[in-house]
Amino acid sequence: MINIEFQKENLIKSPLNYTGGKYKLLPQLLPLFPDNINTFVDLFTGGCNVGINVQANKIICNDIESHIIELLKQFKLLGYNKINKQLNMIISELQLSNTNKESYLNLRKLYNNEQTWDKFYLLICHSFNNQIRFNHKGKFNLPFGVRTYNSKMKDNLSLFCNKISNKNIIFTNKDFKLILFDILKNNNLSNYFVYCDPPYSLNFKEYNGTHYWNTKNDIQLFNLLDEINKKQGKFALSNIFESKGKINNLLKEWSKKYNVYY
Repeated sequence: MINIEFQKENLIKSPLNYTGGKYKLLPQLLPLFPDNINTFVDLFTGGCNVGINVQANKIICNDIESHIIELLKQFKLLGYNKINKQLNMIISELQLSNTNKESYLNLRKLYNNEQTWDKFYLLICHSFNNQIRFNHKGKFNLPFGVRTYNSKMKDNLSLFCNKISNKNIIFTNKDFKLILFDILKNNNLSNYFVYCDPPYSLNFKEYNGTHYWNTKNDIQLFNLLDEINKKQGKFALSNIFESKGKINNLLKEWSKKYNVYY
């Protein structure tokens, strides 16, 4: 039985359609977390669906993708009214809509020449499936998606900004190992809870064009989580044992010493 507070109607959905986002799984995930969390670390925050909905005295949301972290920082810093005003101004100037492909391509060109948070978010709003993708040169390269900054996206953004402004939450843009190394400097980690939703090595060798994930990264993460556990810290890891006929034997073997929930 899932507590009513974890039902979807009480949860905030990220305004970012980030690949692998955990919004739909939150009613299953959140009840498994500790009841009283002092410092919550969302190690691979992505669209921040977990970080924005968890209850903790302090929340650290980290991701290696700098564009995402900068955008989330602006959401917290500026608030919805200022952000909405800025976005509407650009929409008017460039005549962006769900039918004007040329205006989208112009926006993409402008953004790739000078990457700013507001143009980045509008690209997401108008791109294919509202997704995010960069090539190997760090240029946004998704095609036009016949989409626009509509009322539903505005509602999601407004709710998200209001929620984030009332939380003690900070955003960092570091390699996951550096975050965990800093945490492990403490002798006792009983006040920490670390949530990890890394790229899954069975599916994602490369993501966003400039970042990579492989078995070596899995091993590094597993070893550091073992160290967290030794120092009385708590953690949770989302991952998959099998996909498309492939089996992650490394993960299966490592996870035997911990509680596994399907």
